[in-house]
Amino acid sequence: MKKISILSAVAVTALFNAQYCLPAFQYGSDSNMITNVTFGNINNTSSFQAGNAPVYENFTSMSTDIQAGGSYAISVKGPSSTFPSDVVVFIDLNQNGNFDDAGESFYIGRLSAANPANASTVSSTITIPANAVAGATRMRVLKNTNTAAYSNLAAPNSISTACDTALRAGQVEDYTVMIQSATSGFPSPYCGDENITTLTVSEISKVEFAGMTNDSNIDGSSTTIEDFTSTVFEVTRGISYPISVTGGTQGQASVSAYAYIDFNHNTIFEDQEKFNLGYLDNSNPVSHTQSGITTGSIQIPADAPLGQTRFRIVKAYESSSWMGTLENLPCPAGWFIGQVEDYTLNIQASNLATGEISKDASIKIYPNPTTGMVMIQNTDRLAKYEVYSMSGQKVMEGDTHSFTLEKLAAGTYFLKIQMKDKKIITEKIIKK
Repeated sequence: MKKISILSAVAVTALFNAQYCLPAFQYGSDSNMITNVTFGNINNTSSFQAGNAPVYENFTSMSTDIQAGGSYAISVKGPSSTFPSDVVVFIDLNQNGNFDDAGESFYIGRLSAANPANASTVSSTITIPANAVAGATRMRVLKNTNTAAYSNLAAPNSISTACDTALRAGQVEDYTVMIQSATSGFPSPYCGDENITTLTVSEISKVEFAGMTNDSNIDGSSTTIEDFTSTVFEVTRGISYPISVTGGTQGQASVSAYAYIDFNHNTIFEDQEKFNLGYLDNSNPVSHTQSGITTGSIQIPADAPLGQTRFRIVKAYESSSWMGTLENLPCPAGWFIGQVEDYTLNIQASNLATGEISKDASIKIYPNPTTGMVMIQNTDRLAKYEVYSMSGQKVMEGDTHSFTLEKLAAGTYFLKIQMKDKKIITEKIIKK
């Protein structure tokens, strides 16, 4: 276990206290407020109660990581009363305390007229310039009603600056973005260890997943985030895969393991992309090191985008005590005791579609159709087999050259065969 004290050199206090000027609205924010902003890890829903929503809301305690040169989706929701509303986002890209510089404003779009209960959403993409200054900076979301757009949908944007004093009705919300340099190395464009203030590296020693095993050092000299992206796990849509994680626990009972998979390829690990694998149980000790293992499963969504994406394993000591709150996060922050390993996941099309079945002339499955017994010819190459229902549920598995479907209902099933050379063959079988 390697101990490193990291003193945070980033002074964000000055950012939060910076005196950014504010715009002014003739009619305040009543029925024209912002009710949700979604950008990166920020997904903030705020009050839409008419009569008590302030003109300015400070959400700078909420932040997300973005990279210079990257493009990021953003959506803003809010009512617009009688007239449509314009939405503009400002980012202080050069961190000079204002939003006045060229390229720091982004027109998101125009919200149609609607009451708070039926508020509309407008979405767009923000591209961060490659020369944006790295570090924490202010992002402002500004919404204003546009009376001219009531009769002319092509009316010009009603927001001229981030501190416009001639606005009609709307709201301002401020957030924080953490800009990473365009030249960042691994694990860029994914988050790294930049938000860790105190670090103890407690290593992962083995990951077993999708028929593959990766062993790594557990000698106390490993980095916080290890790069195993050259290791590619092949998985299929709609299938559930067992996974086990082994690593140091130092005698603690609350060392957790989570898997994070960027299914939508947006370089962010979101809540719906995490898998709780449980706590390591110290049942598989490594010589001279207190070590444990945990097992779980990962279900690949049936509609997951195909191709390669980032697959992250995080092992972390969890605590809520005098040490503060230590938790398992996809982007480790604060006091972190554990380790991160990054892999690549290659998602393939479902093997449940007839047109996607892969065959091998040297492998023969018989009889097919069958009343029960199934034989697999060429068994010297067989590693294991799995049988799936049409809904994608695994109903049986084994490693023998013959098996029976007698206990299964009549119907169509898929037989997935893994060969010793890791080749996967899938065949459709029919149970009478």
